[in-house]
Amino acid sequence: MSEAILRAEKLTFSYEGLEPILKDISFSLNRGESLGVLGPNGGGKSTLMKIIAGLLKAKSGEIYFNGEPLSSMKNYPYHLLSYVPQSSELNPIMPVKVSELLDFSISLHKIKNPHLSDELLNLVGIAHKKDSLVSKLSGGEKQRVLIARAIIQKPQILLLDEPTKGLDSNGQDQLLSLIETIKKRDQTSVMIVDHNINQIIKSCQNILCLNRDVHWHDHRDFLTKNILEDVYHCEFEHLLIHEKDLEKNDGADHSHDHHFCNHDHAHEKTKSGHQFIRRKP
Repeated sequence: MSEAILRAEKLTFSYEGLEPILKDISFSLNRGESLGVLGPNGGGKSTLMKIIAGLLKAKSGEIYFNGEPLSSMKNYPYHLLSYVPQSSELNPIMPVKVSELLDFSISLHKIKNPHLSDELLNLVGIAHKKDSLVSKLSGGEKQRVLIARAIIQKPQILLLDEPTKGLDSNGQDQLLSLIETIKKRDQTSVMIVDHNINQIIKSCQNILCLNRDVHWHDHRDFLTKNILEDVYHCEFEHLLIHEKDLEKNDGADHSHDHHFCNHDHAHEKTKSGHQFIRRKP
């Protein structure tokens, strides 16, 4: 059995004066593996990532990193838990070149390697953009810059918040392939939030389905269409959850399809037998 590098127990979080956006959330991330986080907008996915990254503080519960409670650490291990925000969080009018942004980040970490910036840009596939202004990059190129910056110190865990947002199908494939390359090169564990259900199921060994006080966490082999529909409160088409689904498919590639909803998202269905952890009334 794989060892858990990160484990969360009963995390609860609420913004001031509001109902909890996360309630008693528990899951684990295994060393060297990927955990995909799925769920509807407003379900707490990005909030969860920011809690793990140390940018927000949970109201209750605990996160264990390498077996040690993060709350007991004198200094938060930001360099080991590296957070990659959405590319839209880069200043759109930033008057700096790609190489300058990376060099500045490298200098902050006091790393003495004059070639590191070039090495990182080669790794993420945008060496030809080193002299371009960050503000002139496409969304996918900005995301690659953010990833390059995040792996300067070779973190143990890479936390990615919707890295494929706004990319076409080819761009999504290329970016997820890059993430897999980094994972294998540095033996990095990866936690990734994304709205492309089929893509995440294909890319990640384990899945966390999250919608506020409802969550499901297990190996992707145990995920079912009904579980997703209960978490999202809607129905889906063209979900290729397991390899066997490909045999039933008509030959079309649905890996980039998004869900099709036939229900009001406020409608909650109840089914028995699913591995849900749901807040009691």
